[in-house]
Amino acid sequence: MTCSILGITKLREAMKSHFRKAPACWILGFSILLMGNPESAVAHVSFSNAGTFDGTNSLAYSNQLTGYKAHGWVDGTDADLGDSHQIGGLSARWYRFTLNQPGLVDLSVIQNTAGLDPAFTLYSGAFNLSAHDDTVTDPRNPVDPNTFLPIQSAIDADPSGQYLKHSGYRDTVNNTYEGQFDAFGSWSMANDATQHATVHYVNAVSGTSDSDPIRGLTWGGNGNHDTAIGTGESLLQYYLPAGTYSVAIGGERCNDGTAACTGGAYSATFSLNVQPVPLPAAFWLMGSALGSLGLMARRRKKTSC
Repeated sequence: MTCSILGITKLREAMKSHFRKAPACWILGFSILLMGNPESAVAHVSFSNAGTFDGTNSLAYSNQLTGYKAHGWVDGTDADLGDSHQIGGLSARWYRFTLNQPGLVDLSVIQNTAGLDPAFTLYSGAFNLSAHDDTVTDPRNPVDPNTFLPIQSAIDADPSGQYLKHSGYRDTVNNTYEGQFDAFGSWSMANDATQHATVHYVNAVSGTSDSDPIRGLTWGGNGNHDTAIGTGESLLQYYLPAGTYSVAIGGERCNDGTAACTGGAYSATFSLNVQPVPLPAAFWLMGSALGSLGLMARRRKKTSC
């Protein structure tokens, strides 16, 4: 009997101790969960809103961010694509802007710290908030749950089965992808809320290039490779129709796994300027010609009278 009472007493003390410690354990466990993969927790795609162009007044925007990676953008130009977490400034921040009317767009990215060698890609459309590589909706490298063998991504499957370079599709059966970011093509991505979206490639400005001679296509190669402070890339007086656009920015200085390439963070300033599209000179000439014809007609009418 004494042993039973003693056992019950110890059990009660143990339970009290457990419940006193439980909140602290839960908090500690949750903190470890967040800290265990800090990049995935904070580096999902988010957007800095560069504004809306109304079609009449010019739009001007400029913003400086830190956290750009020297390999972030160029990693998306190769066959296994790139990690979307490495794109953009601090916390994978992209830029987004809207044109309610067509406009002439100036885009530029200038490095404030040496060594970044910036490059950027312009896309039509935008991802949903906190989209990132390798979600349940759109896995990076999907496998069969029973055999664990690679299977084709249902979302990224090419109906033709050809899987051409930078075509917007991924051959997940025969290739292992580092990420889903394509610097030279359209691509898709989801967030943890199962919201899926595709951004459509418009143009890229970079010293790095790629090509597909069979299709007669070339991407990039229209910029420079400069790592000095105050240098960068620009796209000037580029006509864009009305719509929403995204800009992915990163470095193209190196593309390897060394700490010198993947480590370090750089500062850069993104600038956007949008101007109304001027009416063609031919429009004014046509208006002038019509006016002259009308004047001549009135004169002839007076003469006949």
